[in-house]
Amino acid sequence: MIEFLKKNIENNRFELTIDTGLFNSQIVLKAAYNFLDRGYFFFGLDGEKSITLQFTPKEGVKETPESIIGDFSDELLSVLLRDMLEKDNKDIREKIVGAAIANSLDSKGFVELDTNRKQDNMQNNQIDFDKDIDEILREIENDPELKIDEAEIERILKEIEEETQSELLEKTTITLDVNAVKNAKENFQSK
Repeated sequence: MIEFLKKNIENNRFELTIDTGLFNSQIVLKAAYNFLDRGYFFFGLDGEKSITLQFTPKEGVKETPESIIGDFSDELLSVLLRDMLEKDNKDIREKIVGAAIANSLDSKGFVELDTNRKQDNMQNNQIDFDKDIDEILREIENDPELKIDEAEIERILKEIEEETQSELLEKTTITLDVNAVKNAKENFQSK
């Protein structure tokens, strides 16, 4: 049988040589981080193809080097698979986070519907509407080929005004509270 794991155990310390073609340095470091409670790590690069890892157990650790090596190899595989899944699901996670952030802006305290200002908006729009009516009337009056009597003009204008009024009533003013995110963070940190 060919031994893939090169190990050297001496006085409860061990040294591993890890193939960087399978496990890059970030994977090795992440796996080692999960073993900080068991001992001390020292790393070295052996060219571009391998990493040498030296492990010295902390005082009071009763595990054998063989069991730590076995657990560490399991952790290497676990970290590698988690990393692959994170990369595979990156687009989905970004979409979910984006949707969550977008939906949070609709939460109470982030967006405020101000129905009291509706009347102000209607008055501003009414001024613009009146200007449009005046322009339409001038065009009608100045068009020699158009043969519409004043009653027809009044009916058309009233119809336009009714449609515009119903549209204005449906619209609301939305005000974004720029301090809402800051306030939410402060509330979260205080709890």
